Amino acid sequence: MVAFIINSSVISFSKDAVKNNCDEKINIDGIDYPVPERWCGKKLDKSQLANSKKLSKVPAEMSFEGFKIYVSPETKKQLVKMAEAAKKDGINLIVDSGFRSIWYQREIIRRRLEAGEIYEKLVTFVAPPGYSEHHSARAVDFVPSEARFAFTDIYKWLKKHAADFGFYETYPEDTTGTTPWESWHWVYQP
Repeated sequence: MVAFIINSSVISFSKDAVKNNCDEKINIDGIDYPVPERWCGKKLDKSQLANSKKLSKVPAEMSFEGFKIYVSPETKKQLVKMAEAAKKDGINLIVDSGFRSIWYQREIIRRRLEAGEIYEKLVTFVAPPGYSEHHSARAVDFVPSEARFAFTDIYKWLKKHAADFGFYETYPEDTTGTTPWESWHWVYQP
């Protein structure tokens, strides 16, 4: 078992999760990196990528620290409806990430590599450019976007009600220990 501490939370997964039988690659600053098994075969095709000119801004009251967060118009509509329903139950849904371009995803990885992070560990938790559901503008990360989210009342509410609005947790708890759990990451899938 391998463990990492991220935002004061321990994340663990088996060493088998870092084995790689995938022949897909990404290129960052002229260097080819292997795509880990977790993401292998999950590259979004052009039909799944959002048109950045047709995005809608998440309302400021739902955006973490006033961030300008964008999602598809349909996602925004359902996200707002879900937030209104959650508010009636005393739950405040705050988003800290929405649409990310492939370029921006590459920059996230590039900056973290420059800061000394190890690629193999980094892409366990950060999708390679072209592989992130955020490229579709239908994925959102709720606050706090870290492991402790799974123990919040917000998460409990989402587990019970999010599907009513078309939102699903796409990286749920994995009892095999091969895929890190991202309880804060939800995708609108009508």
